[in-house]
Amino acid sequence: MDKKLQIALESQNPWWFGKEFETGVERLSFFPSLMQYLDAPEVLLLIGARRTGKSTLLYQIICSLLGRGVPGRAILFITMDEPLLLSMADDPWLIRRIVEDHLARHPGLERLYLCIDEVQHYPSWVPTIKTLYDTKSTVKCILTGSTSSLLRQESSRLLSGRYFSCTVYPLSFPEFLRIQGIVNPTIIEKRHYFETYLKYGGFPRVVLEKDENLKMQILKNYYETIYLKDIIYPNKVRKNSEVTDLLYYLISNAGNAASYNQIARTLNIAPDTVREYIEYSGNAFLLYPLMKFDYSVKKQVANPKKIYFVDPGLVNAVAFAFSENRGRLLENIVFIALMKKYGDVFYHRDRYECDFLVRSGRTIVQAVQVTQSLQDDATRQREMRGLVEAMDAHDLDEGTIVTASESAETTVDGRAVHIVPITEWLEEL
Repeated sequence: MDKKLQIALESQNPWWFGKEFETGVERLSFFPSLMQYLDAPEVLLLIGARRTGKSTLLYQIICSLLGRGVPGRAILFITMDEPLLLSMADDPWLIRRIVEDHLARHPGLERLYLCIDEVQHYPSWVPTIKTLYDTKSTVKCILTGSTSSLLRQESSRLLSGRYFSCTVYPLSFPEFLRIQGIVNPTIIEKRHYFETYLKYGGFPRVVLEKDENLKMQILKNYYETIYLKDIIYPNKVRKNSEVTDLLYYLISNAGNAASYNQIARTLNIAPDTVREYIEYSGNAFLLYPLMKFDYSVKKQVANPKKIYFVDPGLVNAVAFAFSENRGRLLENIVFIALMKKYGDVFYHRDRYECDFLVRSGRTIVQAVQVTQSLQDDATRQREMRGLVEAMDAHDLDEGTIVTASESAETTVDGRAVHIVPITEWLEEL
């Protein structure tokens, strides 16, 4: 093996020499399925936006393996972000050669855990991993990546039946409390901490930063890195200003329903271009289009979409005046929480609107409305009408209104409505 490459690999694998390594604040307990996947032969994919903690989770998995008695040399970690490896990324045999060399040096290994961080930087990763899976039953592959198009479209075709995937999001509110060592906070304390979470979001580095001005600067840097490295560069976008204008428009109108044609007219660009750029941004895990529910898939696709973002901190750092848009930020947080838990989420709109419907199979099983407060009579009537209409449309006996701090139980037209503070709702979800 090339000496420079060997030195790079040794620096990336300190456990080979019994050295300590940084694993960050414990988060692995929030992903119980990961340990189950470790014992299965299938490839494990950790995907998600940049800086959400995928690499940290990978280090925590490695620490867990070492704690279970796995020899250090049985864990081979490769980060494709390393400059030397990036310079060699066009070599389709690179990873295979590294693995074969490592196995030849350590012939007594019963199993090798191959961990590749930011695998999307290696163009030949799919055929390489498929070959290793098919021919090396003793090699367990654990990968991280920040681009869903690489990790879903190609893998679904070539790695079909050979992998499990787990999406890593910014910290949930319970994780946000845990990572800061906040245990058993009072209701008032929880509301105080939630205000910070609402404003700065859940990116781990941002949560741990004490300087509020620096928090915002970090968030702006994350945003710029995502749209440059995961949207503009990999998709070879030539008109950068169109992407930046579109993203600023979307982030300024997060949660508002609009068709791609409406957005195109507003920004004076083609509807197909809008659709393409939103797809790129979704592949980078920056944003998530939410469709209006309809039993016709064709109508679902044609109807206006509501756009939500991966983290409220990014929204605040780029576009929002925080104090004026708390309700929209609450809605964004609820959407991300529902999507993480259930995956299949829509909005309802007929005469009135309900923010979220959750589907299980072909059946709508939950209706959730989100509002800052129900103290204003007009707001209360609007939110109730939308929720009850959605419950009637899908024969639901109960529905939920998530608020900033209000709590109550009521009945409308014989249907139960639970009014729940968002901190309580997030903890019980």
